[in-house]
Amino acid sequence: MACANPIPRFEIVAPLERPRAKVVPLRAPRAWLEVMLNANTEEGARAHLTALLHSPLGVYVAQTAFVRGAMRVQLDIAPEDIDFTMHTLISSVPQATIGALRPRIANKGA
Repeated sequence: MACANPIPRFEIVAPLERPRAKVVPLRAPRAWLEVMLNANTEEGARAHLTALLHSPLGVYVAQTAFVRGAMRVQLDIAPEDIDFTMHTLISSVPQATIGALRPRIANKGA
């Protein structure tokens, strides 16, 4: 039995190439968090720094300096990581003094 209304045949054709829009990914601005690792001696401050570097926050450490009897540490963090950073910092190094949170300004020449 032949069908009275046969199904028409369609050819599969590749879709038309459209020019892609230039998309610039937006990155969330990062921030500097200054932390002071207080101790009675430089060795004590270095021990606190070692504990911080071996914690999950070690990847955020951007700069360290021994200033006026304390180890100053700058953490380079993303805004969405602030809550995690604070909780981990308090549990890893309870002797730390948490300083200011400032936006990191990108170099214009880079």
